Amino acid sequence: MKFIASFVATLAGAYLPVSAWGIAHAAPLETNPARTSIASIRLDNDSPDPAFATLPSSDGLSQVKDAAAEATELQAQSSPATVEYIELTTDGNRVLIRTDRRVDDYDTYWDRSSLAYAITIPNARFGPNVTLPDASSSSAIQWVNAEQDAYGNITIYVMPSPQVSVRGVNEPSTQMLAVELQPYGVNNSDGVGNASNSGSGSLDWSSLNNLPEISNGRVVVVLDPGHGGPDPGAVGIGGLSEIDIVDPVANRVAELLRESGVEPILTRTGNYDLDLDPRVDLANRVQANLFVSIHANAISMSRPDVNGIETYYFQSGDRLAETIHASLIDATGSNDRGVRTARFYVLRYTDMPAVLLELGFVTGDQDAPRLRNPDYQETLARSIARGILEYIDRYCPGPYCEP
Repeated sequence: MKFIASFVATLAGAYLPVSAWGIAHAAPLETNPARTSIASIRLDNDSPDPAFATLPSSDGLSQVKDAAAEATELQAQSSPATVEYIELTTDGNRVLIRTDRRVDDYDTYWDRSSLAYAITIPNARFGPNVTLPDASSSSAIQWVNAEQDAYGNITIYVMPSPQVSVRGVNEPSTQMLAVELQPYGVNNSDGVGNASNSGSGSLDWSSLNNLPEISNGRVVVVLDPGHGGPDPGAVGIGGLSEIDIVDPVANRVAELLRESGVEPILTRTGNYDLDLDPRVDLANRVQANLFVSIHANAISMSRPDVNGIETYYFQSGDRLAETIHASLIDATGSNDRGVRTARFYVLRYTDMPAVLLELGFVTGDQDAPRLRNPDYQETLARSIARGILEYIDRYCPGPYCEP
């Protein structure tokens, strides 16, 4: 076979807008003087921020330029992460916490005073538009609350409804944490329960009987275009959304793989909502050789200077990640942000080598116009396909691929 060549905040000013609370049964979390509820957070736009204070002009200013530059760099590295929004998914089974940067250091526990599930993010602050989600329409969640303590830690509280368990916190993307809930008695191992909440275009699991199996000698690759439906993923410059990129790229990769004798399977074939479990279950059910999740990245709109491609794996996908990443950088000339490990749900629970690709930043001044361009999307698709095929050529000598 011939293989073809992819962000304690200063408090005082105007109150944050807060939407419907949904906390009629919540314990009074704001009674602790060391804590500040989101309802009373004030941002003082007139107070000087020490991080941005300017030195007085003087003839001796040049003597402290190096020290000032070093202090600025250290301040940037230790600046608090910003919680940009807290929302519920349309099915009401997940709480999404979006931050302006990746958050690796967080704690989860059951809060004794409120009896709610809590996730604490250290060194963080609320963004100007944060509101609490209205959980009145959710059958899985009674209320969601959030607060910041005197030490600069933000805690989000989620109170599950009766007969609903909290499965834990996952990382759907590099700037998002998701609190996952599940009614007791729902078996996620078969994937059917979650698929039924995925909209009219959700997967028909009965069709899996007709999918090819590895035993027939063909390599099976599951391609996972991220997000979908009411969840457009990251949104950046000019309203460019993640699904505007990942959908056409994933479909084109599938075409190229099929032309080369590889059997591609898409986790979703249209723009509809699809949870994480069905994506993973599909790959495991068909015993796919490889799993490739396709995404676009984002950071604060105030950082258009951040551009580039990142590739993630968890355990067994290191070779696959390195091969596809090298192909993407070689073909696009994009800023190389490296191959990294991450505990994304789709990487942890798939049974085969799996990677998650971040094809560029929709908030980047260099990446955004390129990602919008169909010709560049074609380049991305071809380089992803080439990387997959090169990996297969090297590490898939039999019915299963080497990790």
